Formats: sequence, C-alpha cells, structure tokens
Amino acid sequence: MGLTISVVLPCLNEIRHGYLPHILDNLALQPGEKQLIIVMSPSTDGTYDVITQHPAIAGFKLIDTDATNRAQRLSVGIEASQGDIVLLHHPATLLPADALTQVRQTMVDDKVIWGGFRHSFDFDHWLLRFTSWYSTTQRPRFSHILYLDHCIFARREALVHIGGVPNMDIFEDTALSEALKKLGPPRIAPGTVVTSARRFRERGIYKHAALNQLLKLMYHARLDPKKMNWLYEGKSQINVSYSEQDNEIGRAHV
Repeated sequence: MGLTISVVLPCLNEIRHGYLPHILDNLALQPGEKQLIIVMSPSTDGTYDVITQHPAIAGFKLIDTDATNRAQRLSVGIEASQGDIVLLHHPATLLPADALTQVRQTMVDDKVIWGGFRHSFDFDHWLLRFTSWYSTTQRPRFSHILYLDHCIFARREALVHIGGVPNMDIFEDTALSEALKKLGPPRIAPGTVVTSARRFRERGIYKHAALNQLLKLMYHARLDPKKMNWLYEGKSQINVSYSEQDNEIGRAHV
C-alpha cells in the first residue's frame, strides 16, 4: 500500500484573493487516497458559505475552531490527520493537478522527511519572478527554509515529534522549517504552485517587498510576532483574528 496523505487547509476570511473555490476543486480532483481537512476559524466574509456549499464538500473533513492564527489552525489539522504524510496547504496557493502523486513519489525515499513545491506568483513582474526563483532554488539549498506558500509537506511523525506548527502570528512557517531542518533538509518536488500576488499588487510591489525584508530583520531580532503581524496586515484580519484590545496594542507599537 502506498503512502497516504492528509491535506490541511487553514481558513480565515479567504474570499479576498478568489482562490478558495479553485483550491477546493483542485483538492477534490487530486488522484489517490487522501484525507482532506479544512480548519475554519470564524470568518466574516462568506468563507464558511463557499466551503459548505461546494459540490465536493462531502469529501472533506470540516473542523470549526476558535484558533486565532494560522499556526493554531494548522496544528489543529495535524492533530486530526491520519495520513503518513501531511501537506500544509497555503490558502492563497493552487497546487499542480497531480500534486499528491508528486508528494508520494518524493517521499517514497525514507530519508526524505519534508519538502515543498517550486513556487510562482500569478502576476508577472521581474521582482516576483526573482522572489520565486530565490525561494525555490537558493533559500531551501542554503538555509533549508521553505515558506507556507510552497505548500510544505512532511511525515506526520516528524510534525508530531516537533510539536506541530510553532504558535506564532507570523513567520510560523520559518519557525516550522527551522524545527524540521534539524531532522533533515527539504526536498523540492518538481511541480510548481501558483500563489496570489494580491498583497504585492495592493500595497505596491517594491513597497511590499521592502516590508517583507524589514519583517525578516524584526523576526531575527526576536521582536513580538503579534506586533510584526499587525504591521504586516494593518487592520485587516487575514491570517490572524484580533480583538479590539489587540488592535490598540498593535497601534501603540507601530
């Protein structure tokens, strides 16, 4: 019997980028045995309706949670997973049509503990092409870091061993990679995912790229992730749901 795969899709206010229906279609059509898990925090934009009214929803396991950030939603999904491999699905990224087959082929080597896919954006710009190239070929090779929009996959036992996804409001994927790379380097699957460039388009490509670099410096300086994510998202509740008190704290430190 081949490797079984659980896919965890964390959701909070996912309508804005327009990917959610396509992600659900894509996952429903992925070949082979699979467990599809959607972990939903309370949303205000119709995310719940889009998910529950999808024609293939009977094939998904739905988990409602009060989790306030993406890391917590991912960990809830990992805990509910039953597959040999768990794929952590970025909610604004589309997998290749045969992604799960590629995961099985990549992970058939027992020495491979974790990995991800090649990356691209859905908007053509030289800086975005460079960003995808760097995050696919250079960062994994030299730093052994993958971001969540590479749709990280790992052996479930490894994820359990490290305690799931670190509970952080931002850079949880970096912290996850830092934990997983202690068990081995990531393996890049041959297929390419497509990620929404919405943040770059709305904020401005150069401005958003500069903000990303600033946030990386703040992360390595070990500043408060909640404050960093407030700077990243502003008043929007995108990856994280904040109370008004949290917003006041964020405004006071930005």
